[in-house]
This record gives sequence, structure tokens and C-alpha cells, in this order.
Amino acid sequence: MISLRFDKNKKEKKINLKVIATGVVAITLIGIVGISIGRYSGNNPIGDKFVLDIIEPIGKNLNNGFTFLKDNIKDIINYKNNSKKVDSLQDENEKLKEEIIALNNQLDDVQSLDSLKKALNYIDEKYQAKSISASVVGKNDGNWYDSFIIGAGKNQGVKEEGIVTNGNGLVGIVYEVSDNYSKAISLLDTKSSVSFKLLKDSNFKGVITQNSTLDDKENYKNKGYLCGYMFDSSYNVLPGDVITTSGLGLYPEGIPIGEVDKVIDDKNKSMKYVVVKPYVNFKNIDDVIIIEPRNIG
Repeated sequence: MISLRFDKNKKEKKINLKVIATGVVAITLIGIVGISIGRYSGNNPIGDKFVLDIIEPIGKNLNNGFTFLKDNIKDIINYKNNSKKVDSLQDENEKLKEEIIALNNQLDDVQSLDSLKKALNYIDEKYQAKSISASVVGKNDGNWYDSFIIGAGKNQGVKEEGIVTNGNGLVGIVYEVSDNYSKAISLLDTKSSVSFKLLKDSNFKGVITQNSTLDDKENYKNKGYLCGYMFDSSYNVLPGDVITTSGLGLYPEGIPIGEVDKVIDDKNKSMKYVVVKPYVNFKNIDDVIIIEPRNIG
């Protein structure tokens, strides 16, 4: 009996819920119909405010939902468009980088050519016909170009004791030649020496050599400076004086070397030393001209 009553009560509750639900729907429909009738007839059987209070939040939520969807769809479309623009800009950026690199290479070639033309201005015409332009392809360890390798050799006409110059002045001399490469030493090397003269007076001559007996010469070399001495201690040489090759020995006359930075008189040895700041940057030598050596034997 208890079980039967429980089942009966359960069924009654379900029926009541259905009735209530049906009633709510019916009331809502009646309210909507009432509003419509009221609008057309001028009489509203159910209060507008009551029904609108129920319906208005639903409308707002629906409207907000549509607005949300519309905005997000717009964002998705914009994202795709912006993504395509970013890819396009990246492609353009890569192309511009390649163009800049190509232009820089062309500029380097032009500057190199100008530098080599300038170097020829230092050389007498009878030597220009026997000159070869080439690039430096290797160097010794350390900051300074004491010795280096040139990308030209016998097959290109390079000979031992060929004079090496660049657009700034005298660099050094070739000491070994293979078929397609050559080895050279710069004026910084201890095995190198060159006779020079003062531009202001060609009678004042001397020698640039890193083997001079000048005290503290290693300190000057560490700065990339050259050391030397005058043939006569009475020569009037001053800081700022320009020195060039004198024409004595292997080197043709008139190739710029540098400017006197310091003059040191050694009374005990009756010597006048000079410290020279070279025109050539011995930390960076790229393209050079090799001049065929003079036959002075």
C-alpha cells in the first residue's frame, strides 16, 4: 500500500509540473498576444510593463549575443587579413635586405677601385704598366698586418720583391711567390726597411726600420707606428713632417709613408730617431697594387 501511494504521489507531481509549465507558456503567449492586441486596438488587457519586464532581458541578451558574434567574426577576418599583410611585409623586408647587401657590395667595389686608382697616382708611369691589382686573402695572427697573403701569384705576373701599396700609401714588399698566391710583409715587420725623404726637403733622408736601436720601440709598434732614423742628426725634422719613399733601393720614389709623430735626439749615439704615424691602416688591408720591382743589380 505504501509503495502504491508513493508511485501515485510521484505521478501527481509530474502532472502538476507539466501543468505549471504549460501555464507559464500560456501566460507568456497571452501576454504577447495581449500586447499585440493592445497596440492595434488601443486596449491592453495585460499590463505592458509586466510583460515587457519579462521579455526585455531576453531581448537584450539575444542582442548582446548577436553583437558578440558579429564583433568576433570581424576580429577573425581582420586577423587573417593582418596575418597576410605581415607575411607580405616580411617578404618585402627580406628582398630589401638582399638589395642593401648588393648595394653595399657594389659600393665596396667602387671604393676599392677608387683606392687603387689613387695608389697609381703615387707611382711613376714607367712602373704603372707593370702593376697588378689583387685582394688580401689572409694574414698573420694578431691585430696588425705584419705579414699577409695576396690572392695573385706568378700566373698573374707577381714577382718576388714586388712593391705593395694601397690607396693610402706604402704597405710593404712581396717575399715569396707561388702560382696563384703571394706572401708579403708590411712595414711593421722587423725584416722590412725602406729609405725615405722629407717632402719639405728631399735632401733630408732616413730609413724606416723596426730593427732600430730606439728605446721603447715595441710600445710604438703596439700602436701601429713605424720607427726609423735620419741619415744625419743635423737634419731639421719636426713632428707633422710628411715622409715619402726616396727612390733609393727597391722602392720607386714618391710613395707616401706617413707623418712624423715624434723626434728623439740621442746625443750619446749622435742619432736622430723618428716615430712615424703611417697613412696605411695596418689593422685593415683589403685591396692592394703590386708593382714590379726595379732591376738594380
